[in-house]
Amino acid sequence: MKQARLAIIGLLLLSTQVDALDEEQRRQMQEQLNSEVMARPFDPGDVEKAKHYADEAMKKDLQPVKTPPTYWQPGWTCSHLSRYRYYRYGDYRNCVYYHRYYGRYW
Repeated sequence: MKQARLAIIGLLLLSTQVDALDEEQRRQMQEQLNSEVMARPFDPGDVEKAKHYADEAMKKDLQPVKTPPTYWQPGWTCSHLSRYRYYRYGDYRNCVYYHRYYGRYW
């Protein structure tokens, strides 16, 4: 009985050490990933491609997306979207086309 308790305590201690090691490895991996991401310049997507999309959509007489993204603020332009924390290229492209189609922003 005493040996079983000692074995369980030993396993618990070993498990705690492995968890701590895994946590340290995860922390190091996260730091490495953060440094890699921050080392690259931000790429808002292909601006020329968005303009080309707008030109082609105008030729096809497609209706632009009428509702802005949920995070859109009055007074913004399309360039504000690329500075938004959760930037999505599709929202930027839709903004460019809406502006080209109506001559105003949402």
